Amino acid sequence: MDEGPHKTKVVDLALYNEFTISDTLSFFGRIHGLTSKETQARMDFLIDFLDLPQKTSLVRNLSGGQKRRVSLGAALLQNPELLILDEPTVGVDPVLRAKIWQHLVEIVKTGKVSVIITTHYIEEARQANVVGLMRNGHLLAEGPPDEVMKMHSATTLEHAFLQLCENLDQVSSKRDSTSQEALEKSQSFESGRDESRPILAIGPGAAEEVPKYSADWKVRAKHVMPKWRNIAALMIKTLVRMKRMPGSLCFQFLLPVIQVSLICLCVGGDPKGIQVAVVNNETSSSSYSQSLLSFLDNSSVEQVPLSHSEAFDGIYNGEYWGIIGFGKNFTSYLTKRMLQRHVSEEVVDGGSVHVWLDHTNRQISIMLQKKLHDAFQAFVENKLGSMSYLASLPIKFEEPIYGSQNTDFTRFVTPGAVLSITFYLAVGLTALSFVLERKEGLLDRCWVAGVSSLETMLAHLFSQLFVISVQIIMLLLFILLVFKMPNEGSLVLVIILIVLQGITGISFGLVISAAIDDEQSANQTALGIFYPNLIISGIIWPVECIPYPLRYVSLALPQTYASEALRCIMYRGWGLSRMMVWRGFAVTLGWNTFFLILATVILKLRT
Repeated sequence: MDEGPHKTKVVDLALYNEFTISDTLSFFGRIHGLTSKETQARMDFLIDFLDLPQKTSLVRNLSGGQKRRVSLGAALLQNPELLILDEPTVGVDPVLRAKIWQHLVEIVKTGKVSVIITTHYIEEARQANVVGLMRNGHLLAEGPPDEVMKMHSATTLEHAFLQLCENLDQVSSKRDSTSQEALEKSQSFESGRDESRPILAIGPGAAEEVPKYSADWKVRAKHVMPKWRNIAALMIKTLVRMKRMPGSLCFQFLLPVIQVSLICLCVGGDPKGIQVAVVNNETSSSSYSQSLLSFLDNSSVEQVPLSHSEAFDGIYNGEYWGIIGFGKNFTSYLTKRMLQRHVSEEVVDGGSVHVWLDHTNRQISIMLQKKLHDAFQAFVENKLGSMSYLASLPIKFEEPIYGSQNTDFTRFVTPGAVLSITFYLAVGLTALSFVLERKEGLLDRCWVAGVSSLETMLAHLFSQLFVISVQIIMLLLFILLVFKMPNEGSLVLVIILIVLQGITGISFGLVISAAIDDEQSANQTALGIFYPNLIISGIIWPVECIPYPLRYVSLALPQTYASEALRCIMYRGWGLSRMMVWRGFAVTLGWNTFFLILATVILKLRT
């Protein structure tokens, strides 16, 4: 059951282990629309009536019988018009069993309450107005307990049930007939039964026209629109569960900080301590080769002077990432190259720095090339001064329009990484929500209590917003204040975009949780989507590098345009007037709406 007026109550051992007895009864009191005063009064009565421990006791610490009594108390809390109980006295001592039956009989007599009970304790059913005896899914007899016993000349209901079972077995052994005929023979009291009483029909029967249900549009709208009372109750439930697990909550708050710190510290920076062999055939300390090597960044490049053979043996053995070689006449030949208009090939070759690199690691190779280029430019400016243009490339890089010339790859990765961390941590918050509650019977109990799928979705969304809000605040504090990432644009737009990505992650997690029944499959789905999305969303590498058939898939993902929008806001200072910015917001909102609707529909279809 999902939507519409719910005046029935089905009880099963479906409780929140992180709740106390008081939390449990208060939660169901809120859902049923009881005031705090009414809930407290009913709670005090039920705790005393069901002989429960202190109301501050955690459900997970209770025994099986105590849990069953708490579950029964939740069912009895609101005095429903129809109460359906599945073996409510199992695991209960005889004294309490008698009290429960006495209470049920009393509320039926004094209130407008009907009670349907299933039990395998046949004799306790004698207190019911009507009893139905079933075997293998077939109704053997139905009527007042005294009438059933009288028809079978039995002193107890158990004796009457035994006779019915024996009659059924005898008929089955004597006649090789259909199961329908055997059942008809087994119902020995059928001829004396009041035909006005309903009984289970076996086999095809006469088709009866069922009147179509119709309701006024106002009634329909009332049941379709979410009740904020239920949403608030579910939100409080989720927040209380978080409060009962402080270790898990702290880990959820710290995990994004740890992840973004690892990204800023370990991704995109220049390699340090890269060993490079230096083969310098010049012996003079005032040579150009020594001067050039002095301008090389020693924090990144560690120079190891070696002979020609030792250097090549080392790079072949993987000991060095490159070799820098100078000829014995490097200084004189380089001078001729810079001052003379026409020189021989021998002078050109002898006045050149020869470099051999290990290109198996492209990032290190690119870094070494850049460091050598920077060192040579500094060397030329030092030696030639105002004439340095003679030895410079005829390409001049002006001041960048956006960013700086020393921008590292970390700045490219960080905005997309922040969105990815927020999105997938939000997925993790909700991917197992419905899976676990469905498995423990908690979700069904909420449906029966009158909660709709839309209310459940909204409650999970709003309650998890608290967690992702704290995560986002800590993420921004670290990337802006600790790691000094620039933000040239509106901080409000940055926060809104990250929050929307978090909400989209929550919505996607709810889709997984609504569609999948077991934890392993839900986890596999969430993890399986993470890596492809990270690769093709332009988070760690530009989208322009993706081949075209796959690029269209990339552009349709929730984080591709959003990552680009966040970079434009932070590094270019752009606002919503730019298409690259508002497009990121629009795509995020579109995916968020789609995921929420999809999760609601799936949940609705499965209830």
